[in-house]
Amino acid sequence: VPRIDEGDIVVAVRRIPSIGFTEARRLDLEVERVLKRYPEVATALSMTGRAEVATDPVGMDNTDILVHLKPSNTWTTAHDLDSLGEVFKRAIESEVPSTFVSISQPIEDRTNELISGSRADVAILLFGDDLHVMSEIGDRIGRLMRRTPGAGDVRVERALGLPMLQVRADRTRLARYGLTADDVLGAVEATRTGRRVGVVFEGPRRFDLRVMLPPDGRRAEAFSNLPIGDADGQLIPIGQVASVTEEEGPAQISREGLRRRLRIEVNIRGRDLVTFVNDARARVEREVRLPPGYRLEWGGQFENFARASARLAVVVPVALAIILGMLFLTFGNLRYALAVFSGVPFALIGGIVALKLRGMTFSLPAAVGFIALCGIAVLNGVVMASEIKHRITRGDPVDKALVGGAVTVLRPLLLTATVAALGFAPMALSTSAGSEVQRPLATVVIGGLTSSTLLGIFLLPGLLRMFKVRNEPPRE
Repeated sequence: VPRIDEGDIVVAVRRIPSIGFTEARRLDLEVERVLKRYPEVATALSMTGRAEVATDPVGMDNTDILVHLKPSNTWTTAHDLDSLGEVFKRAIESEVPSTFVSISQPIEDRTNELISGSRADVAILLFGDDLHVMSEIGDRIGRLMRRTPGAGDVRVERALGLPMLQVRADRTRLARYGLTADDVLGAVEATRTGRRVGVVFEGPRRFDLRVMLPPDGRRAEAFSNLPIGDADGQLIPIGQVASVTEEEGPAQISREGLRRRLRIEVNIRGRDLVTFVNDARARVEREVRLPPGYRLEWGGQFENFARASARLAVVVPVALAIILGMLFLTFGNLRYALAVFSGVPFALIGGIVALKLRGMTFSLPAAVGFIALCGIAVLNGVVMASEIKHRITRGDPVDKALVGGAVTVLRPLLLTATVAALGFAPMALSTSAGSEVQRPLATVVIGGLTSSTLLGIFLLPGLLRMFKVRNEPPRE
C-alpha cells in the first residue's frame, strides 16, 4: 500500500541498554531542542520506556518522540516527508551522543507492528541459538543493508550490552567451609530482591519490610566482601567461595516459534518495496554464510505484499474468467466473446503507461484499479459488438456491418469513456490526506480507458473480421 502522509512523524530513538532514566531524559530534551529549531515542527513530546507488561515491554533505552508538523505547504527545510525525516535524522545523530534515530509515522508504526510484529517496512528475522553469533551476523547484515540503495533507517536489535554481575560458586572451596551453592545463591538473591524481615502496618494496609544491599555495594569489589555465615557461625566473604565478575549480558532474548530471534529493521526511502527486498536478499545470500541451524526470514510490509500478491494471483484470473463467461452468455458466440475480451490487454497497456508517466510503482490500489478497469473496458466492446452483431443478423454484409456499427457507436463510446475519466480525475489529481491510495487507482483507470477506447475503436472491427463472424439466422 502506498505510504500515506499522516501530517505527523515519530522519531524513534534507541540507545545502549544500560542507560539510566536520568541520562535518557537529559538526552531526550536535547533531541527535542534540536527538533524545535526547524520551522516545520509545531510540538514534540517524548515518551521513554513503557510499563513492563507482557504485551509491550520497553526499557529506558527506547524513546518515541511524537512530532506534530505544520502544514506541508509552509515547509522550507524540505518538500516531502522522506527528505524532512532524513534532515531530522542527520541533525539528531550528529549533535546528540549515543543516539540512533529512525523516522516513521504514528499510525503507520502501529499498523505495521500489529500486522507483522515490526514497525519497519522490512524486517529481517534471524533465528539461531547463540546470541553472540547472532549479533555478529546481524551486524554484518546491517552493514549490507546500509550500502543498499533505498535504505533509510537500518536498526539491528540489541541482544547484548546489559551490564551483569556474574557470581559462580566454587564447589571445592565451598566444601572446605561446609557450605553449599544454595547458601551463596540465597545471599545473592537477598541482595537483589531483598530479604523479608517483617511487616509494616499503616491502618488497614500492610507492607513487607525488606533489607537490601545499597546500590554502591552491588559492584563486583564490594559484592565480593559480602559475608555469609557457615554452620559454625563464622562470616566468610563471598569472594572466598565464589568468583564475582562484571560482564556484558543479554539485554533481551526474543523468541518466535521456540527459537531465539534477532531482528534487523529497515525503513525504505525513495525506492519501491519489492525491488529493494530483491536487491537486499541477493546481497545477503551472496555475502553472508549462515552457520548450520541458523536461518533468515523476510517480513514487515514485504510480508504483507507477498500475502496480497498471492491473493491477487487467485482473484485476477477468477475475475477475468467471470468476465469472459458473461461475454459468452451475452453473445452466445465464442468468437464475439473473445473479440470483445481483447479490450482487456488494450486497457492494461494504458494503465501501465499511465503509472510510468506519473512515476508511480505497482501497488495494491493499482491492482484494484486494473481489476475495475477490465470490466469498464469490456463494456465499451460490448456496445460496439452488439451493434455490429445486430446489423449482421439483420442481413447487412459483414464489411458494411463492421464499418457502419463502428461509426454508429463512436459517439457513445467516446462520451462514456470521457465521463468515466472525468469522474476519476479528482482522485488522480488529489493531494489531500489519503490521496496516496486514491491516485494509483484513478491513474490506472484513466490511462486504461484512454488506451482501450482508442485502440478498441480501430482494432475491434478488425478482430471481429479476423475471427470471421458471419451472417447468422435470428434466434427466438
